[in-house]
Amino acid sequence: MYKVNKPNNTTVEIKISTTPKEWQDAVTRVYERTKGQYAVQGFRKGHVPQKVIEKTYGEGVFFEDAFADIAEEAYNKVLQEDASIRPFGEPSLKLDKFVEGKLEGTLTLTVIPPVKLGKYTGLTVNAHLAEFNDEMVEHELKHAQEENVKLTPKKEASAMGDVVTIDFKGSVDGVAFDGGAANDYDLHLGSKTFIDNFEEQLVGKKEGDKVDVNVTFPKNYNAENLAGKKALFECTIKAVKARKLPKIDDALAKEVADFDTLKEWKEDIKQAIIKDIERRNQATSEDAILDAIVASSTVELPTAVVDKQLEEVMQDLSYRLSYQGISLQDYAKYLGTTIEAMRDERRKDAERIAKMRQVLEAIVRAEKFDVEDSEIDAKLEEFAKMANKSLQEYKKTVEQQRIDYIYSDILMSKVMKFLVAKNTVVNKCECGDDCHCHEHDHECECGDDCECKKEKPAKKTTKTATAKTTTKKTTKTTK
Repeated sequence: MYKVNKPNNTTVEIKISTTPKEWQDAVTRVYERTKGQYAVQGFRKGHVPQKVIEKTYGEGVFFEDAFADIAEEAYNKVLQEDASIRPFGEPSLKLDKFVEGKLEGTLTLTVIPPVKLGKYTGLTVNAHLAEFNDEMVEHELKHAQEENVKLTPKKEASAMGDVVTIDFKGSVDGVAFDGGAANDYDLHLGSKTFIDNFEEQLVGKKEGDKVDVNVTFPKNYNAENLAGKKALFECTIKAVKARKLPKIDDALAKEVADFDTLKEWKEDIKQAIIKDIERRNQATSEDAILDAIVASSTVELPTAVVDKQLEEVMQDLSYRLSYQGISLQDYAKYLGTTIEAMRDERRKDAERIAKMRQVLEAIVRAEKFDVEDSEIDAKLEEFAKMANKSLQEYKKTVEQQRIDYIYSDILMSKVMKFLVAKNTVVNKCECGDDCHCHEHDHECECGDDCECKKEKPAKKTTKTATAKTTTKKTTKTTK
């Protein structure tokens, strides 16, 4: 027998009780299922009587499994009877009382309350959408120019704009500190790579010179042990090199991006930037729509849901840092903080993501979205072709977890396509996050000089695309 209690919106308690007969039946079922696991001298394995096992291994040998079976049966029945109960994580089971076969226990479930969806179609939402301009192309060209700078050794004294190769060792009050030393470091004078007036003190120096550079770390420096401290860097000038930027012309286009003309290269960069803007605007628009829907909905989350999402956020950060050869611990140290503080800073983001997920699931149920087997097969067919296999051959190698991921990906793609089509995203007014000037039924309240008082811009839509710019990163030294 069982009884359901709901002490709050995020907890369900299933109170379990048994009669002596119900308890004995549960114990017998466990015995029949597990008797092959027990060995007793004088009996064949799997044929040891229940009483003999209990006498040999203890009267409570089947207790835990029998209790778990009874709880699982009650758990499944409750979920079948009440579809509104959405468990999260593993339930906890506690024995309250057991006397002569009369068992009382409590199965506690953390549950996610139903989302009360607000308006999710017909919305007009603001989003800061990027727009293409020719300066973006020029920026990419200058970046390629910088990446292909030619360095020429010079005997003259260093000047601002030159590159000096240095060995340096830093100390505070005569004590060296972590990260304060390096050898053969190429420093572009004037790049403001180093703090304070470090670079200026290396101007006018020649190869072989030894220079004591005195600096003061900023008070807000990310390493607390150095913030505001005066430091000495003992530097040795290993080489001085003049920088010569290549001309941005047809020759550079051919060398860097395999285009015959600068015009072709510029057009390629332009199209790549436009595609990247479209991709980012799509993501920005989707986020803005979801934020608006979440804001209009009632989403109550158990702490455990946010905790789990936070773990995913931190794992994702750690994964991305690992690609750069940086550990989460070192990253925290570099920022002058702790991993725990980083977790606290990201908790609101985790809560936001978790709420978005619940809202999306609620919309899936409300609109009855689903994924057909043929849609999954079509996606698997793409992967099969890349692996030079037939669909049937490829299916044999795919784990269920991969299928589940593809299902979710297709489902979410459908939902987001629906939401983008059913709502309108406009570029955020420059006067502030809370401005509604672009909405036709709202008068501008931003000020006399606001651009919004002029002709209202057309509503914008974006399409998803991906892009890559084609530049080779090389720095050449001529002798």
